[in-house]
Amino acid sequence: MDRLKCMEVFVQVVRAGSLSAGAAACAMSPVTAARHVQALESRLGQALLHRSGRRQVPTALGARYFAECAEVLARVENADALGDAGASGASAAASAMHAARRPLGQLRVSAPTTVGAHLLMPLLAEYLRTHPDVALDLDLKDRAVDLEEEGIHAAFQAGGLPEPGLVAHTLRGVTRVACASPAYLARRGVPRQPGDLAGHDCLGFRYDDAHGRWQLADGPRGATQAHTTQHDVRLIADNPFAQLQAAVCGMGIALLPEYLLAPEVAAGRLVRVLEADATVSEPMHLVHLAGRYVSAKLEDFVGYMVARLGPEACPA
Repeated sequence: MDRLKCMEVFVQVVRAGSLSAGAAACAMSPVTAARHVQALESRLGQALLHRSGRRQVPTALGARYFAECAEVLARVENADALGDAGASGASAAASAMHAARRPLGQLRVSAPTTVGAHLLMPLLAEYLRTHPDVALDLDLKDRAVDLEEEGIHAAFQAGGLPEPGLVAHTLRGVTRVACASPAYLARRGVPRQPGDLAGHDCLGFRYDDAHGRWQLADGPRGATQAHTTQHDVRLIADNPFAQLQAAVCGMGIALLPEYLLAPEVAAGRLVRVLEADATVSEPMHLVHLAGRYVSAKLEDFVGYMVARLGPEACPA
């Protein structure tokens, strides 16, 4: 079978959510559509669709394959449009080169939950407005992701240096500060320095440490040789929004990103503590796989984000 036709049928089935609807979009019977999808699966040696019930949803491999097929088909359609335009000579060559590097297709992007939902969302909204031919699949996870295994084109990573095999673009760091509710501080007192936390309930985030423990620089902000201390926690959460709500409810002191904390502080529901003595500034990188072809959509997305979130960019 023609491989491009098989890809077209597979893409239509995924978009429609069912084999029969996808087949109708391709003007063929469900049986014929199923054979086209099966031809791809035989070639790959793995299933692309979960076939349970009336709806067909892609497997993990199917979701990745769908994104690549959609881009291939879009580029074929774009190439056909060049011929329809009737361009010739140097003008046609220039048009073809421009089309080949035009951002096009779906881009899978991963980010930590709060980074994606708060820091990135306004930028992603603007990116989509200015890039009508690109679609974003945003995967928010508070854990390290395997770009190759999970089919991620680009990932925002907070913390230490990225692993080998990744191209890393340095972004502005994320500053986190300690905070607690006024009721909690009235009941337990206000910690002035990291050593005072020994008598307090700290709220931990499992992404930082398996036991949710804090690590704070015990010294003035900006100190070049600060002593690091660990603080055990009373409650551990694997979601920063849960940690935020726990702090608002007076359960203890949380260590949260400034951009997530700001609305609660402005509303008086939380109060910053330890400001002068302890903050955590985490590096952040935008990474993608090394040694691979960098598509126009990925190249453009990385450039767009670095221009707005890089160390040299003006703060929003």
